[in-house]
Amino acid sequence: MKNSLSNSDKKNTYNSSNYNALNINKKVVVYFIIVAISLILIGKSFFVDSDYLFLYLYGVTVTLVLFLNFYYAVFKYKDPSVEAIKKINNDLKKGIKPKVPLVTCMVAVFNEEDLVEQCILSLVNQTYPNKEIIFVNDGSIDGTAKVLDRYAKMGKIKVIHQKNAGKKRALGRAMREAKGEIFAFSDSDSVWAKDAIEKIVPVFVVYPEVGGVSGHFRLYNAHVNTLTKAQDAWAEGQFAVRKAFESYFGAVTCISGPLAAFRREAIYNYIAAWEQDSFLGQEFRFATDRTLTGYLLGSQYVGKKILEKYKDEDCVKEVNYGQRDWKVVYSKSARSWTVLPDNFRSLFKQHIRWKKSFIRNTFFTGAFYWKKPFIAALIYYLHVVFVVTGPFIAFRHLIYLPIRGDIVSAILYIFGIVFVGFLFGLIHKIENKDSEIWMYRPVMSLLSTLVLSWLIFYSALTIKKMTWHRG
Repeated sequence: MKNSLSNSDKKNTYNSSNYNALNINKKVVVYFIIVAISLILIGKSFFVDSDYLFLYLYGVTVTLVLFLNFYYAVFKYKDPSVEAIKKINNDLKKGIKPKVPLVTCMVAVFNEEDLVEQCILSLVNQTYPNKEIIFVNDGSIDGTAKVLDRYAKMGKIKVIHQKNAGKKRALGRAMREAKGEIFAFSDSDSVWAKDAIEKIVPVFVVYPEVGGVSGHFRLYNAHVNTLTKAQDAWAEGQFAVRKAFESYFGAVTCISGPLAAFRREAIYNYIAAWEQDSFLGQEFRFATDRTLTGYLLGSQYVGKKILEKYKDEDCVKEVNYGQRDWKVVYSKSARSWTVLPDNFRSLFKQHIRWKKSFIRNTFFTGAFYWKKPFIAALIYYLHVVFVVTGPFIAFRHLIYLPIRGDIVSAILYIFGIVFVGFLFGLIHKIENKDSEIWMYRPVMSLLSTLVLSWLIFYSALTIKKMTWHRG
């Protein structure tokens, strides 16, 4: 394994010059967003005469949570990759070369013959020099195996073929064969920016307390139709705002599948527990990203108990890395793109799977997340409350009150949803100045609040149904 960055001065490997930071003009828009949310909060706190205390508190709390998300994401969050790169570049000036740890890139594939090649090339063409690439064919019955074997014969990747066992077991097998100090995962329908690994590695090199890094993702198929454009604008806000908020506290709750990186010592001992994850008395195949992230977040609190349960597994007997208070962060400059549904049928199926994952992980991560920084924990549990109560609030404003003759409340409620979507859209615009997709963000806000939010109840009722739908 290499211990120093070869030809670092010539290649300028750790270069953060293309990071899109907010400039002074853009901050005018940001201040507008913060002021707008503040005015809404003040209005709900002092000028709304509500006969329903719960609904009054609900409205104030939702607005306060929105304010805190934007405030920390815009004014407090710093991309850990950019900060680490600055530190490494300063060390290079002093003649101190950074470590270049081996990175093992891993992908589980099932029936992706039309998309997997672009994923392969994305990993093969990474500019980071010290890497190995492992693809696991999880019992595909289409032409996926042929595509993988073609690149394996060229020496570009290593391929493991196995009977269908699910994504967790497929990646678990890859991790057992991985030699890297850092594990990097991609979904099989995702692609990475060429410098994605270069952006992430410095975080692990500079910050030993970081156990996991979530990259940023956007839609690969964003321009197909209105639905994909709306999802693309939504993805920007989910990461640039919500994940940035959690990252400030070192407590990102989900290292998302399109670009996920972990320190080997932070997750290796939990492979068997992850593979055999069960919920309500049966194997739970979903919550792949959330549960693996949960092991990092809970290492210090539940790690010892988990390792005791799986003490006879090879991933524990081989080496015991112990438990630490790992930080989990998000890097805005580590970019990836993934395919999301372009029709409502696939969208509903995917969100049912995501909501099942949310339910399962709430019982896991929720059991200890209260020990994390207070503000992060508070927002986490409030979000759980919002997910459950949100549909009922929508029903009251759009069905119950209009039936009673209060049409104004319905209009104001719709306006509020659109306005919040507009604020998230502005964040998208200032981060992507040439993009016109930002204007579609309110569409996703309406769809999420009025339609997709109700799927939480169907997901709960069918949570034992483990049919996989990527969408």
